[in-house]
Amino acid sequence: MKILPKLLFAALLFLGAVHGLVTEPVGELDNAEPTGHNETAFGGCTRWYMTPGTHPLDMDFIAECQTEDGSYLKSRQYLGQCIANVGGFLIMQDNGWFGSTCGDCWLGPDPQGELGMFTWLHCNCYDGERWGDTYINLDAVITNFHGLLSCLGHVAVLA
Repeated sequence: MKILPKLLFAALLFLGAVHGLVTEPVGELDNAEPTGHNETAFGGCTRWYMTPGTHPLDMDFIAECQTEDGSYLKSRQYLGQCIANVGGFLIMQDNGWFGSTCGDCWLGPDPQGELGMFTWLHCNCYDGERWGDTYINLDAVITNFHGLLSCLGHVAVLA
């Protein structure tokens, strides 16, 4: 019974890769295919994707966000500044640095089956005894602060 979720995940990942919905940036960031394509979330951001973290306990979330004058800025938010692993669950928490106890993270749709944008962070996290799948909606954590990504008062850096 435990193999079924892993097989389902593998099938969804394969279908997403085939249809260009799930990508893993390779090489320079400017050449990375965005997960968010042309959808808009996070208060007016588009073309978002994740990369391995600049900080050792982190993952980076990159997006282009609209400013007040209509232009876009590309910024990099360190997700560990606003997400923690507590008991095997991802939660919004200041300086949670979830990357120290979570891995195999990817962006995907709502895990409850509702169709939508790929704004959910899915990870395999350790609860102190075993590893398990968990997720959090980044659209509820990250906002657009004058064209820069922001979470819990931490404003992203330009990418």
